[in-house]
Amino acid sequence: MKGGAEGVDVLIVGAGPVGLVTAFQLAKFGGVSVRIIEKHAKSIQDSYGRAITLFPRTTEMLCQLGLADELLQNCFACRETVAYSADGQEVHGRGWSFMNKMNDTMFDFALVLRQKFQEEIFRDAMRVYNVQVEAPIELTTALIDPNVSEAGYRVTAVLLDHRNGSYETVRCKYLIGCDGGRSPVRQIFNIPFEGSASEHKWVRIDGQVKTDLPKPRSYCSIESPTHGNVLWAALDHGATRIGYTFTNDRANTYPKFDEAAAVKEAVAAVKPFHIEFERVDWWTIYTVGQRVARNFFIHDCIFLAGDACHTHSSGAAQGMNTGIHDAVNLAWKLSLKLRGLASLGLLETYQAERLPNVKQLIQYDKDISRLMTNRLPENWEGDPNADVNVVLGQLMDEVGGFTSGLGISYEIQDNPLNIKGTFRSFEPLVAPGRRGPDITLLRPATLEPTRLIRELSNTGAFNVLIFASECKPAIPEDIYDDVPRLYDDMARVSGVQDFISHGCIKFTTILPRYTPSPYEFLGHEPLGRAYFDGEDRAAYQRYGIASTQGAIVVLRPDGWIGTMIRLCDDSLKELRDYLCHIFRKL
Repeated sequence: MKGGAEGVDVLIVGAGPVGLVTAFQLAKFGGVSVRIIEKHAKSIQDSYGRAITLFPRTTEMLCQLGLADELLQNCFACRETVAYSADGQEVHGRGWSFMNKMNDTMFDFALVLRQKFQEEIFRDAMRVYNVQVEAPIELTTALIDPNVSEAGYRVTAVLLDHRNGSYETVRCKYLIGCDGGRSPVRQIFNIPFEGSASEHKWVRIDGQVKTDLPKPRSYCSIESPTHGNVLWAALDHGATRIGYTFTNDRANTYPKFDEAAAVKEAVAAVKPFHIEFERVDWWTIYTVGQRVARNFFIHDCIFLAGDACHTHSSGAAQGMNTGIHDAVNLAWKLSLKLRGLASLGLLETYQAERLPNVKQLIQYDKDISRLMTNRLPENWEGDPNADVNVVLGQLMDEVGGFTSGLGISYEIQDNPLNIKGTFRSFEPLVAPGRRGPDITLLRPATLEPTRLIRELSNTGAFNVLIFASECKPAIPEDIYDDVPRLYDDMARVSGVQDFISHGCIKFTTILPRYTPSPYEFLGHEPLGRAYFDGEDRAAYQRYGIASTQGAIVVLRPDGWIGTMIRLCDDSLKELRDYLCHIFRKL
C-alpha cells in the first residue's frame, strides 16, 4: 500500500458529468488541489449513463464556465417538438410542447448531445488545468478523524487501483461523492437514501434509423396504448433515441430480454409509424424510482452531488441537468472556503438551496412517470376518466420553467446569499434568489451586440452590476469614494490582507444609452468594464429598472441574484453589509 503523506484539498469520486464539472470548476477558480477518480475504465464508462439533453439554464451555466462552445459545435440543437396520438395524428399542447416556450435566453432550445461526447469535452477542458481522471480506481473505504481541525485533512480514503491491485491511502479536506445512484460514498457514511421504485421498467435504445415518421428530427412523443408515452428524440451525429415503457405483461413474453427484443419492442412502440434500425449504438432497460438522500452535506466535509443524492425517472430529462446544477451551486462555495475567504456557513447553503429543489423535482417526477405509463397520478383528484396524455401535457407545461431551469429559485429566508435589498424591480420574477436574466448589451465604440452571460464568465466571483441613471450624477460620487473602503472592509472581515487580488468581486457598469465614451456619460471612469443598453432600453426593462433611477444588482458566481440595491449615496454601505455576511471568517 502506498502511503498518503501528501494530502489533497478535494477528492472527487465519480467521473461522470457532475464529477467532471465540479473538478473543472475547482481547478479553474485556482488555489485548490483536486483529484478525481473513477471506478470504471473509460471504455466501460462510455457504456453507462446515457443522458442526452441539456436545458437552457444548464447551458447558460456551462457557457459562463467556458464549456458551452464545444458542446454547441457537436450537439443537435432541437427547437422543434411534436406529439402524435395513438392513430398517428399530430396533436397540440401535449408531450414536450413546453419546450416551445423556452425563451428569455439565447439558448432557447434543447442541447442534445449524448453523455459520452459531453464527458470528452469536460475531460479535455479539465486537462488545461492539469487535472485528469484517474481510472480504474475505486474508493474502498473512508473515515473522518475528529481530532483534525476544520482546515486540516480530516478525511482518510483508501483507494484500489484495478490496474495492478495496489492500494493507496489519500488524505483530503473534503470528499465529494459524484458516484451515482449506488454511491459508495453515501453508503460508507450511512446516509439514508429515501424513496421507492415502481413496478414498471423503461427501455431506451439509440441508433441509426429509417422511418416514415413525418418529423423525425424533433423531440417527439407518441401516445402508445401499449408502451406508454413513447419518447422519440433526434440525437447528435444523425442518431435517434426511442424510449418506452416495458410492462410486466410484455416482459413475460420474453425468456430473455436482449438487444433484439429491445429493437422488436421499439418497432411496436412507435406504431402506427414504421421504423427500421440500421445500427444500434446502445440500449438499456431499467427500473424507474425516485429517491433522495437525507443529507447532501455531513460532518462538515462530506458532500453528495448528482445521482449520488437523488435519482428519478428520465421522463422529464432532468438527471444530468439537476446534477450540473448541484455542481455549479457547490464548487464556487467550496473554492471560497478552501481559499480562506469564507466561513463554513457558506457550505451549509449547498444543501439548504439544492435539497428543496430536488424534492420539488421528485414530486412532479412521480406524477410524470406514472402518466408516461398511461396511469393517472397517485393523488389525482380530477376526472378519473381523464386522458392521461392531456394531463401529462398540462403538467409538463406547468413545470416547464423548472424543467428548463430558467424558473429555478432559491429561498431568501435564513440565507445570507439571497437578501432582499432596498431596490424592488418592477418585474416580479427579477428578485434575490432567482436567475439573473441574460440581456443584450452593446460594447463601447463598435456597438457590437453581446450577451451578459458571455461577458460575465464564472470565475468564482460576485458580479456587481451598476445600472447607471440617466439623471445626473449617473453614479453618485460617494459610490466611487467608497469602493476602496469596501475592499479594506472585505480584507478585514475575511482575514485576507490583499483581498482585491483574489478577484472575488467584479464591477460592471451598464449605461442606459450610447455615448462616444462611457467617460462622457459618467464624468468618471466606469467601475469595471462598461456596456450600453440599446435604444429600446430592453436591458433596463428586463431587470425592471427605470433608466431615470438606476440600481445595483449583485449576481452570485453561479448567476443567481444575490441582492438588489437602490442607487444612492449609501449603496456601497448596503453592498458592504451583504458581502461581509458571506466573506466573514467567523
